[in-house]
Amino acid sequence: MFEQPTIEFHTAKEIKRLANLLIPVLIYQLASFSAQFIDTMMTGNYNEVHLAGVGIGGNLWVPFFTLFTGFISVLTPIVGQALGGKQYKDITHAVRQFIGIGIALSIIFFLMGVLFLRPILNTMTLTDEVRGIAFRYLSYLSMGIIPSILFTVLRSFVDGLGKTRVSMLFMLLLVPFNIILNYLFIYGRFGFPELGGGGAGLGTAISYWLVLGVILLIIKYQPGIAEYRILYYERINVAEWRSFAKMGFPIGLAIFAETSIFSFVGLLMSLYSAQVIAGHQAAMNFTSFLYSFPLSISSALMIAVSQEIGARSYVRAKKITRIGLAMSLVIGIMTMTFLFFNRGRVAVLYGKTPEFIQLTQTFLGYGLLFQVGDSFAAPIQGVLRGYKDTVVPFIIGMIGHWCIGIPTGVLLSKFSSLGPYSFWIGLITGLISVGIGLVFRLLLIERQYAQKNDY
Repeated sequence: MFEQPTIEFHTAKEIKRLANLLIPVLIYQLASFSAQFIDTMMTGNYNEVHLAGVGIGGNLWVPFFTLFTGFISVLTPIVGQALGGKQYKDITHAVRQFIGIGIALSIIFFLMGVLFLRPILNTMTLTDEVRGIAFRYLSYLSMGIIPSILFTVLRSFVDGLGKTRVSMLFMLLLVPFNIILNYLFIYGRFGFPELGGGGAGLGTAISYWLVLGVILLIIKYQPGIAEYRILYYERINVAEWRSFAKMGFPIGLAIFAETSIFSFVGLLMSLYSAQVIAGHQAAMNFTSFLYSFPLSISSALMIAVSQEIGARSYVRAKKITRIGLAMSLVIGIMTMTFLFFNRGRVAVLYGKTPEFIQLTQTFLGYGLLFQVGDSFAAPIQGVLRGYKDTVVPFIIGMIGHWCIGIPTGVLLSKFSSLGPYSFWIGLITGLISVGIGLVFRLLLIERQYAQKNDY
């Protein structure tokens, strides 16, 4: 008769712990998505044709950027499990190796752009104006590859320590820099060149360099972080890079599988008018902004679960997972309700012409269903990463998005009158399929860990 209050007490404690992780991560993610949100909204208000160009550029940028940053994100559970096991020297060693990996990936990413960007744009059915805007946007944005990827390394390290408030401060610095620099370079204010859509890329790139400088100072001098001395040189360990690649690339590829399908659909929109491209980009941009909620829960769960697994507290890991999934479902219902009643107001943020507003509003209507799939798929991905389970979720993502989602969209576009909206239905179908597959995978992993002793 005295056990129930103890259980409730622990549940309340775990809810508070998860909330303490979640709130800073959520603010971080909102700030992170706001960079693309600001680029899209400010460019749309400048000119809808420029918005179409930036949209095409973003659809080429995002999949590869998330592939590399997804690889690096495996550092968070590595640090989390080492922290849980009190293996502090392993943390320093891993982070130093990942700084080297981050620089190597930055060089690869930049060279890919140099070699393939123009040929890819030339194969697309775009007007010369839209193609030129996309090229300039990506050319300027590429100046920020190194700081943005190193930023991800340092953020993953700090998140693994459970210091998500520091990551939140990192990202909050980016927002004012981005707004000010975008304003100067998009509109050409105070003597700066008027670059339109290209200015959005330049403003974002410079913002990343400024924020990286601040982060390095914090990493070097902040108590609780500086003690790890991660900024000192350490020789590359090729064997460990291979080991990290085996863990990291499945995560990066899983994220690539998801983000690339959205980008692929964005590129398919080039078959339609610049107005349709712009409407699709605006709606996708806002639904991506809302995605920061389930993604934040995913990150918080990854941190919490990885620490519990490192401490061999498997029952607590399962309990925290259930709390996080319940929180995600509630938030998903709230964001879906908000979007349902405010589609028109959201559309006006991105442009003013009646045709554009109507297109954006209709796309956002389909975006309501994204909230359902994301509310359980994203958090489960975070939990599985906390268990260091990365390969099977990647396969589930590939099958769901590319073998179910894309074919559904293509078939509907050919055999129905839905036009560009066909591809959104395909996206929704793929997302829900992935979510169902991840649920079964999570149950299997938890069953395997239930057979181990809980300490």
